[in-house]
Amino acid sequence: MKIGYRIIRPEDVGTQPVRFAQISLWRVADWGVAAGDQGVTEAIETARVCRKLGIRTVFHPLEYPLTNKHAAQTLEVMRRLAAAADLGIIIHDEGGAGGKRLTTAEAERYEQHVGEMSRLCHVSIENSYNSGDISWFWERFVLPAPNNLSLTLDIGHLELAGIDSVDFVKNMPNDLIDRTTFVHMHHHDPAGQRAVKDHRPLLLGCREIQALKELLKRKQDLWVILELDAKEEGMRRSIELLKNL
Repeated sequence: MKIGYRIIRPEDVGTQPVRFAQISLWRVADWGVAAGDQGVTEAIETARVCRKLGIRTVFHPLEYPLTNKHAAQTLEVMRRLAAAADLGIIIHDEGGAGGKRLTTAEAERYEQHVGEMSRLCHVSIENSYNSGDISWFWERFVLPAPNNLSLTLDIGHLELAGIDSVDFVKNMPNDLIDRTTFVHMHHHDPAGQRAVKDHRPLLLGCREIQALKELLKRKQDLWVILELDAKEEGMRRSIELLKNL
């Protein structure tokens, strides 16, 4: 297991004592981080700085859909990121109208666009849109594809969706375990007062940590990313919890 942290601002680089980081960027953001073209340029420059410091990186573009009117813009951004990528790009699963699965036409577009991306760099698909149906999504889009396409298991998103993450990991089919490359870690607090209640620091003995322990019994070669604010004390404490597993 390799432990990493999340970079959302250039000043986050080097703030944690680990040599792996996820660089997150947004198509649209109104909360104090760069977005759109500026965010892409900043992310690529951040990756360059990380490389000079010996920090491995993966890009995580958010709100860049592959199946709707923004798909052309998304592909152009992905090409730019792929040209600067180290470990690859993590993207989200997607769904159709009303929370349903993608239509046949949408699924074909998603498959085509992900295939194009994975010919440029490694691509990994995370459970975000519908964790309750994610096994179908991974079996549909990851398993039939070449190995340059993998899956990212977001354990916090499982809990957010009301899924027992420990049971989920124990019951994951071996072929999905084999294609797991990245893991997103953060604690879901249903009583939390923050807008994003599932992105809280890990707690000793929390179910997310128990799920990761079960996953590590089945696969050790994982890149584990703490999706927290790098500037907060909770990031340092969460890193220490993972180091002590």
